[in-house]
This record gives sequence, C-alpha cells and structure tokens, in this order.
Amino acid sequence: MNKTSTLATASGGAETVDSDQIYNRIFDAIVDHNLAPGTHLKEDELCDIFGIGRTRMRAVLSRLAADHVVTLVANRGAFVAQPSVEEAREVFRARRVIECHLAARAAETASDTIREAMHAHLQHENIARAAGDVVQVIKRCGKYHQVLADQADSPIMAHFVRELIARSSLIIAVYEAKNPDEAELEEHTRLTELILEGKGGEASTLMDSHLRGIESRLDFSSKEDSKLDLRASLLDG
Repeated sequence: MNKTSTLATASGGAETVDSDQIYNRIFDAIVDHNLAPGTHLKEDELCDIFGIGRTRMRAVLSRLAADHVVTLVANRGAFVAQPSVEEAREVFRARRVIECHLAARAAETASDTIREAMHAHLQHENIARAAGDVVQVIKRCGKYHQVLADQADSPIMAHFVRELIARSSLIIAVYEAKNPDEAELEEHTRLTELILEGKGGEASTLMDSHLRGIESRLDFSSKEDSKLDLRASLLDG
C-alpha cells in the first residue's frame, strides 16, 4: 500500500503526506500543547483530516502509543496520554540520568557544529522571550534539550530524550503551576557556555539542578481537564 495520502490544508489546498508525516503532525501537536492531555483522538475524524484509511491511522496511533504520548483504550479508542504523578516523577528521574550524561558527553566533543546548533537555538529562544511570547518560550525551552541531545553524538540516547521530552510536555500541560522564571531561562545560556568550554562536570551538575527546577514548578495537587478541537489543533499553521 502506498504510504502517501492527501491532507487538506487550512487554506483549502492539499499536500501529499506519508505515515511518518502524519505521525509527526500528531506528535508535534501533542508536544506543543495544541492537543491537551485526555483529548479523544477520534479515528473517523483523523482519517478524514489526513485522507487515509483506518488501517493506516491505527498503525500511526499504535506508534504514538509505543512512544507513550497516546493511550489506546479498548472499546473506546485513542486518547492523548494523561500522565500520573508517579509517572511524572519517574520521567524527570530518567531525564536527569540521561541528560546529565549527555551534557558531559557534549562537552567532551564540543565542536563548531555544536556551537552553531546551540547558538542558533538560543537566538530563537531569546527572540521569543523578547517578544513576551510565553507559549513559544515554553516550546523553545523544551526544544533546547532535544537540540543538546542531538549534538552529543549518542543517537540512541537522543531518541530516548525525544520520548522523555514529549512525556514531559504532557506532564507540564497537566501539572505546571507557573511559567519558567528568568533565572531558569538563563541556565540554558550558561549550560551552553559550559559545554562549549569543555567543562563536562559543571555542565552535568547544572543540568541536574536545571531539571529539578522544572520539576519544582509542577503542582501535583490538581489536574486540569481541557480539550481542544482536534481538526483545528492538527491543521493550525
């Protein structure tokens, strides 16, 4: 079966997409908080949005479930995952173990490629901050950690980080009580400096405290059950 299909765009045009693009469209919508935890990913509506059949759509949803960003419920369908408190704490423990190691590893292999990638990301992050765009700041903050992981010459761990960041995004959507403060945002700049200076131990220590700071913003006493329109969330932009 051909992997490609036609996806109607918001402007009324059409674009050809394959299963990977459909997966990425839904994955990114979840990570970017366009689809809230608990949102029902209705199979019929998704098939209509992406112009594909049930078999392919179920395969995409199964991939998303394997990445723990979607939950498949028997006789009910697929839902954007709603992480528990226990899962939230475990995700951040895993992130500290992996990302502290990757920060040190990146410092060991610091190069012009790493410098360019990190500085390019920080520039976009600073633009969002200067514009007062809180949503973009939060997105860019999450992306920083993926950019760093991708530069640490450890593709397997970088893949794990991608999944953990996605799960963290869901956790933040459910439990975050406040936005990052300025000092926490500045830690990305300091982390980058330490890595480019080859100070792996210091970078690892700062990464640990940085991730603990993100976790400390979470309020595990309450959960917000907000859901957004599926079609608008997937076709926006």
